[in-house]
Amino acid sequence: MNQPHTHQPTHKFQVGQAVRIVRSTDLREAMKREQFRVLKLLPENPLGEPSYRVKSDHEQFERLVGEKEIAPV
Repeated sequence: MNQPHTHQPTHKFQVGQAVRIVRSTDLREAMKREQFRVLKLLPENPLGEPSYRVKSDHEQFERLVGEKEIAPV
């Protein structure tokens, strides 16, 4: 009996990992040097890319980013 194929996103980064934002619509020079921490792994976005919720120590809010927007520190 065939099981239905369910696609599970493969996240490149893990919760707690330090990352930096390399691509964003809000990419100020200072943000390129800012370190962010992955808070949560999210489902794929409409383009099929894994997403993440990240936060820096210097901001009061969290950011939603796609995997192509971040890189390891």
